[in-house]
Amino acid sequence: RLARIGWRAQALPSDADEVGSVARVVAQHRAGYQLHDGVDVYNAQPAARFLKRELDPTERPAVGDFVLVAAGKPPTIERILPRRTELKRGAAGESHQRQLIATNIDTVFVLSGLDGDLNPARLERYLLLVQGSGAAPVLVLTKADRSDAADATVAELAQRIVGVEIHAVNAKSPDSIAPLLAYLGPGHTAVLVGSSGAGKSTLTNTLLGRQALKTA
Repeated sequence: RLARIGWRAQALPSDADEVGSVARVVAQHRAGYQLHDGVDVYNAQPAARFLKRELDPTERPAVGDFVLVAAGKPPTIERILPRRTELKRGAAGESHQRQLIATNIDTVFVLSGLDGDLNPARLERYLLLVQGSGAAPVLVLTKADRSDAADATVAELAQRIVGVEIHAVNAKSPDSIAPLLAYLGPGHTAVLVGSSGAGKSTLTNTLLGRQALKTA
C-alpha cells in the first residue's frame, strides 16, 4: 500500500502503532496539509508543537514527508519519520536561510524545452539546487519533435554537464518518454522542476496516462 506512494521498507519507531498510522504529505496549504495513505487522500492538521513560531521551518512537515497521523476530526500529524533526502532552495529575502521544497525524493527531472528556451546556465543552476540533496538529477529536454538539432544539443550538453543522464523527448508521446519510466515505480519518488512552459504539466499527464493538469 505505502510502496505505491514511495515508501521503502524500513523500520518504524517502536511506538508507531500507539502514535498513529503512516501517511505521506502530498500538499501543503494555509489551512493545513493533504495526506495520502496509499489508498485515499485526506486533510490533516499539524500537532500544536509544529506551529511554534520559534521552530526551525525545516522541522515542520513538508511535501514528501512520511508522517505518523493520529486519528481524529481532523486527523493530526504527530511525528515526522526520518527523511532520506531533502531538496532545498534559498528562502526569499533570506540569503542565509534554506527553504525545504520536498523530502524523500529519489530523482529530480530537470526540464527545459528544445524550442528556443534552452539555457545551459539556468540548467546548471537547477543542478546546483539538486546537488547535495541526496536525489539524483536527470536532464529532460522536451519538445524534441520541434527541433532538428536534438541529438546535437544532447551531445553538446553532455560535454558541459558531465555525469548527468540526458533525455530528449516529446512529452506528449508515451513511446518517447518510455525511458523515464525506469526512474519510477514502487518505492521511488520523482519530482519535476523547470521554468514555465518547459512541459512539466504535459509530461506529468503523459506519465499518468490522463489529463490531470491543465496545459497551455
